[in-house]
Amino acid sequence: MSSTTARVTLRYRPAADVLSGLIHLGDVGVTRTDTPDADTSVVWAQVTDGQFVGDHLVSFQIVFAAARLEQGSLPLPPALFPTIQSLIATAQHALHGIDDPVASLRAKAEATTELPLHSLRLESLHELAGTGERGDRRHAAQLSHALSRLADAVHLRVPIDEAPAALETDHLSRMLNELSSSIRHDHGRTAPGTTAATRQAVQRTSTLTLHERAVLETAMTELDHRGSWADASDTLQQLLVEIERPQHQP
Repeated sequence: MSSTTARVTLRYRPAADVLSGLIHLGDVGVTRTDTPDADTSVVWAQVTDGQFVGDHLVSFQIVFAAARLEQGSLPLPPALFPTIQSLIATAQHALHGIDDPVASLRAKAEATTELPLHSLRLESLHELAGTGERGDRRHAAQLSHALSRLADAVHLRVPIDEAPAALETDHLSRMLNELSSSIRHDHGRTAPGTTAATRQAVQRTSTLTLHERAVLETAMTELDHRGSWADASDTLQQLLVEIERPQHQP
């Protein structure tokens, strides 16, 4: 590595959809870890870059990276995106040829690239990747409870005689529980990767009506912004009334 470039190692686990990265900068001294959301951890360090001294990316980990990338972007310097997109696409394609479930879970992919040091500065981000502020804990607990109830209601829809539909519906139920857990444990921090993966599960299931899917996708969008969490709470409550009603009819 020269004084103006940095070697970057990216690792991706397709089964878990977890992306991590390490920038080889040598001894950088004191580092700072930011968690802009519940699915992201980013480490920065003060590095001298020519005449510039400032925060540069040191490492990161993002949960549900591919799902989130399909919905928009990642809270990383844009210079990393071409290599990330290539790595994820190659890993997911390779996974399709693996029939062994255990091997699929253990599958990993790795890529290396060299980038200009200035492209890894914190200021290269369109939005500051600072530590995300947490919302109201009581409100987060209410949303978590609603999502857990919804996961249970969806699980009751799992068909017993249609294997593909059963797998899709069970997966949606598990994603709703994971989103519930993420919001509960982070006490009000958004989880855009988990909502993106849940949205994908919603689109793939056939055991919810078109209206139920549309409402649930709306709730996922509202959950991505703390300012609309009150709307998300109302949307989830309306959906619960609708989706739980058949259980109580004689």
